Amino acid sequence: MLLKRWVALSAFLLFSCFSFASFTPQDIAKASTYQGVKLSPDGSKLAMGVFVDGSRGLLILSMKDFSTLGGLNLGAHGEVGNFYWGNNERIVFEIWRRAPWQAESSFYGELYAVNYDGSMGEIIYGVSIREKMGTKIQRKKQTKGWAHIINLLPDNDREILISSEPQSQGGDRFASVHKLDIYSGTLRRQITRAPAQQASFFTDKVGNLVMSTGTNKNGDTLIYRYQDDEWVEVSDKFGDSFRPIAMSEDATQAIYFDDYEQDKVGLFKMNLATGERKEIYTDDVVSLTQVNVTTDNSSAYAIRVDNGRPAYLVFDGAGEEATIFKSLLSTLPGYSVSLVSRSKDGGLWVIYASNDIDAGTYYLYDKKKNKISQLFANMDHIDINDFSESQPVSFEASDGMTIHGFITYPVGQKADQKVPLVTLVHGGPHGVRDYWSFDREVQLLANQGYAVLQVNYRGSGGYGNSYQQAGYKHWGDTIQQDIIDGTRYILEQGKTDPDKVCIMGTSFGGYSAVMSAELAPDLFKCAVATAGVYDLNLMYSEGDIPELLWGKKYLNKAIGSDEAQLAAFSPVNHVSKLAGPVLISHGEKDRRVPIEHAERLKAAMDKAQKPYEWFVESTETHGFYDENNRAQYYQRVIDFLAKSLK
Repeated sequence: MLLKRWVALSAFLLFSCFSFASFTPQDIAKASTYQGVKLSPDGSKLAMGVFVDGSRGLLILSMKDFSTLGGLNLGAHGEVGNFYWGNNERIVFEIWRRAPWQAESSFYGELYAVNYDGSMGEIIYGVSIREKMGTKIQRKKQTKGWAHIINLLPDNDREILISSEPQSQGGDRFASVHKLDIYSGTLRRQITRAPAQQASFFTDKVGNLVMSTGTNKNGDTLIYRYQDDEWVEVSDKFGDSFRPIAMSEDATQAIYFDDYEQDKVGLFKMNLATGERKEIYTDDVVSLTQVNVTTDNSSAYAIRVDNGRPAYLVFDGAGEEATIFKSLLSTLPGYSVSLVSRSKDGGLWVIYASNDIDAGTYYLYDKKKNKISQLFANMDHIDINDFSESQPVSFEASDGMTIHGFITYPVGQKADQKVPLVTLVHGGPHGVRDYWSFDREVQLLANQGYAVLQVNYRGSGGYGNSYQQAGYKHWGDTIQQDIIDGTRYILEQGKTDPDKVCIMGTSFGGYSAVMSAELAPDLFKCAVATAGVYDLNLMYSEGDIPELLWGKKYLNKAIGSDEAQLAAFSPVNHVSKLAGPVLISHGEKDRRVPIEHAERLKAAMDKAQKPYEWFVESTETHGFYDENNRAQYYQRVIDFLAKSLK
């Protein structure tokens, strides 16, 4: 009788431990099916980037009955990247390709054009693919360079405006501006040459050049206006965070982010002719990072403020898109909303909305009928009710600084139940932050019954210059202390189990996972470290950062050059302090953080006789991009946590 009761109790405990799980790691690892949805100018067709069988292709539907009209899949020769309607018949897209040894697709400057029914497909810019790729792909022109689309020239059905940058490893050559024929691939004569390296160009609505930005060898941003077919520099009185967003409706003013003579990044406008500057908005708590721009990218109509959950400020008198956007915020409360496409007459609009439990849903708004209807939803193979909501939190660090973040408790957690806690650290660290948004790893962990803490530690972006600079050269002390303080703060709230706490992260988050576990071995019972930096001295000699135009300047600012401090802040030198196991994960082809970091950590763990698990994927770079690899990684994480926090 006693044995039967024990068996029944064991079954109950086993059920309780796994009662949170309602989807598998393989389910959440799936790539977003729909990656871009755009209406043709006449509103009769809908183009979608569709991820199928590990590759991103193009699908065209009829708006009349949503029947398939055509599409394209490049197969082994590439994937469909960002795409655009050149006219009602023809679509232009970037070719993204994978090197044979890696899982991640990258853009190499090639452009491709195809009719909506899949006919007349050919590369119209680029030389990387040297053979015909079946009957659907041909080549007419060869250009050794990188193309970037500047303007689709809405009144020109034959050509688009592009910048053509000569090929170079460091991107240190000057681009030229041309019209490109989207049927023949003919590159028209040069209109102008970029005034600076790594240039971006801005136009008015019809495609006339108005402004350009670029960088010098020190990484400083340079700004120019286009006047009488010449570039005139107007770079004075701008801060380090200058970033142009769009032009005003009449293209006389540039709308831009900046932090000139202030701590937070705000939104400003500048008269290009007179140089007069005016502030549009600066928030007291957070820097601005997102502005909603019109579907033709020609002007702005709203500001998103990310102090906890996102809030929007809609510009008065900003036109039709602002009016529609404002009404959609009421229709879709609790969502981040964007207008991503429209028919030329403004009768039909495609809306994209997402939040912490919605991985992204596309809607169709019919202006004439004043009706919104759902088109496609990502992650629709998982019930939205199985996802867990994220709550903004703030706490006081041990030195008194206010730190912000998010806590996600697993859906279904009972009021008197204490669950294990995973502190999930974001990468960067500088200029990067966590937002209130859908996060695969957060949902993976919460679904397995873990509370998940995200900390926007000092050094993170989004909270002003002084906040970010407070993290420079403090990777191994005050930044980690913020993470530790945040973890202890959540434990004090009484909803998590202080004996079951782990730390996890990727890139700088992987570094923090090991470093924080070494600094607070009484707190963290295990660590999941992915693509992490573990020996800071290696950053100056290995990886792609030193090769970048201003890479070494960044390293000097972020981590300094004091070898003693770099050694003190390197996790490989302190593994003897670890109290629990570490899951070391890495991509063998990682160039941002080469696998030498993981190998050095592994060697240090072996020498100190510390327990660890090893998970390396031969085709991955800085993260897990292949869906199957990501699923395997997620499964290893879940298995590791279950063993380590049992």
